[in-house]
Order: sequence, then C-alpha cells, then structure tokens
Amino acid sequence: MDNKKKQDDYLGLTDYQGHSKNEKHSDFTIFSKDGEHYFAMLDKNGDVGLRSEGYGSESARDNGIESVIKNRTIEERFSISESHKRFFISLKAGNHQEIAKSGALASQSEADSYLAFLLGKSKSYGKATASGVAAAAATTAVSGRIISVKRNQIGETRNVISEKRNQIGETRNQIGENRKQIGETRNLVNTNQRVTKYAAAGASMAALGAMTFAEMPASLSTGGPAKIKAAVPAKVGGWWPLLLFLLPLLLFIKCPPVLPAAIAFKAVPIVVPVTTCDCEALTHPIFKIPNEEPPKSTTMLGRAPEYGNSHGLSTVQFYNKLKKAYDGSAMERTFLDGIFKQMGYENGFKDATADLFTEVTIPRGINANLGTKKTHKTVYRKMMTKGLDREAFRIKALNYCDFHFMKTCGNHMYYRENCKVES
Repeated sequence: MDNKKKQDDYLGLTDYQGHSKNEKHSDFTIFSKDGEHYFAMLDKNGDVGLRSEGYGSESARDNGIESVIKNRTIEERFSISESHKRFFISLKAGNHQEIAKSGALASQSEADSYLAFLLGKSKSYGKATASGVAAAAATTAVSGRIISVKRNQIGETRNVISEKRNQIGETRNQIGENRKQIGETRNLVNTNQRVTKYAAAGASMAALGAMTFAEMPASLSTGGPAKIKAAVPAKVGGWWPLLLFLLPLLLFIKCPPVLPAAIAFKAVPIVVPVTTCDCEALTHPIFKIPNEEPPKSTTMLGRAPEYGNSHGLSTVQFYNKLKKAYDGSAMERTFLDGIFKQMGYENGFKDATADLFTEVTIPRGINANLGTKKTHKTVYRKMMTKGLDREAFRIKALNYCDFHFMKTCGNHMYYRENCKVES
C-alpha cells in the first residue's frame, strides 16, 4: 500500500486536537468518531505528536496506546516518509506494523528536528515549525478531497459500463429464446409432414385392397407413396393394408409432436430439498452479524483494500492469489485457516481447492460483515454498492455457510444467507 492510501486511514490532524486525556496515561488523548476509536500522543508542548488509525473497539485502541509507549523510546522504530512533498514520521512495532503517525511536516529538516524533539534529544520545537505542520495538514486534506471526487467519477463510469453489459446480456437471452421457439416450430412442422405422408400411404393401401406381399410389385418396396398410388387397380386380398394404414396413427399417438410453448401442458415443478446454514452456531467473529440497526452504508469499495483488485482474475487465479498469501505469511495462515475451519473444513485452507470458488453478484442492500485493510479488520455495513462493486467470488462451505471475497478490493464479506429456521 502506498503512502497516500495509508494517509487515507487517518483522520485530519485537527480531528485529534482538543479531546480529553486518557485516565491511565496523561500524555495521550482519546476520542471516538463514526463508530471508530482513536488516540493521539501529545508532545512536551501539549500538541498532537503522533496520531492513530481507527480501532473497532476501545480495548483494541488501549492496546495500541500500550504499543506506542513500548516502542516510542526506540529510535530504530521511527522512520520518515514523503508523500506529495510533505513529510511524515511513522512509529512501527517490532513486527514492522505501523502503529502511529505524525501530521504533515513541510520539509525533511523539519521532520528530522521534530523527531529529535519526540525522542528527547532536543528540548524545544519552534512555533514556526508547528504552523508548517498545520499548513501541510490542510494541503493534505485538500488533496484527499480531490482524490475522493476522482474516485466518485470512476465509480459512476463503472456503473454505466455495468448497465450496458446487463442490457447486452438481456438482448442475448432474448435472441436465445427466439431461436428456441423457431426450433420447436420446425420440429412440429416436420412431424406433421411425416404423419401426413404416411397417412396418405395408408389410405392408398386401403384402396389397393387385399394385395398380398407375394403379389406386390418389387418396385413398390422402394417407391414410396407415389408408386403405391399407381398400383391401385391391383388385385384385392389379405389383411396387411389395414395394418399399414393404422401404423402411422399408432406412431403418432406413441410419439406426439412437440407442442409450442403457448399450448403445451404446464410442467409439474420438481421440489429440491433445501440445505441450510446453522447461522446461530457460528462462533468466528467474522461470521457473527451484530444486532444493532441500522449499520453504516458502504457505497463504494477500494478505499481500504485487503487482497487488492481482482476483477481480471478467474476463480482459479483468485484461489492461487490467496494460496500465495497463505504460503508467505503466518498472519495470512491464521486468518484463512480460521475462516475455512468455520465453514466446515477440518484442516482449514489446506482443504481448499479452486473448484470451491464461483463468480457471483451479491444482492444490493444486504447487511454484512465487511473486511477492510491488509490487517483483516471487519466492520458492519449495509452493502449499497452498484455495478462492478457488487461482483464477488463465492466460496462453497461444507456446512452451507458460504463466504465471499469482493472483486473490487479483495475484501472478505459475509452475510446471513440461507439460515436454518427453527420450527
């Protein structure tokens, strides 16, 4: 993930200012916004020195504060990065996961000076530099708004393309129905022609009377109805002409022609047993849908990707993408094994195969647990996405509790589908 996308996971610097201090650590402030929990580490001047991303719970936020306290005295855990000609100080934990970040600084020298101040190597930090921080934050906020507008425009374009594809698909379906009706009509015409042909032959044989096989001219055996009619003046005798006359009628009754759909008998529907998911028995947090209503709405995907854009991938290629992540990271193995074991696979992701994956379009307006960020956080959302943002890979579960990954961002998604109803 690049610096710009990481910046999107933080609020603006002004959002962290003016909040109440943490009871346990006086140099930290805490607050909540839009259901997420944040903290800020104050420098010796009482200004916001480092800020956190949003956490899903207060306990997770408090763990983040403890991690900052543990690592902020270790100089090697700090780094300075550049984005849009602005500089940011990052603090990482021992596992190289970023746990806090400064506001924007105007230059490399200012970033170096402020880092020395945070580490206690410098006793002061000038107000001029602090104003530079505020100006940089304002510039970053404007850039974020411009990027958001561009993303909205891209989303609208995707929706238009999706609608066009739907129209093309409906046209193809209509053409297929027309071809099917034409084929049925042709079958009916051919059947009627055969019945008429052999009924005429039978009538001619009735007129021939009782001609025996021995008396029948050899040419009639291959001549068809025309030659039979030419032999009408033949001698009468025997019973077989009547059988020839009745045979086509018996065949017609035995194998009736295919009727057009407009007059065909109504088919009796086949009842297929429905297999269901015991949704209440699921224990993994990703599969536990909260009861609170209403959830926040998600209208666009891609802002906090998990496995990245996967629209160009087949089901086999997406399976291989997950397998590569699984083989390369202990965190990914823990995450994917937990999901697949919950779906009934005893050995977790090791039991997965590419044929378990299918491409689907999820219903719009469902309430779901949606993944966010590469750290596999889960948030509760109403899925109000459109077009390509509704396309997903479905994974078939042994216990019928199927799971999804969204194509636009590769984020996991689960909603209560096909749940067992207690009688």
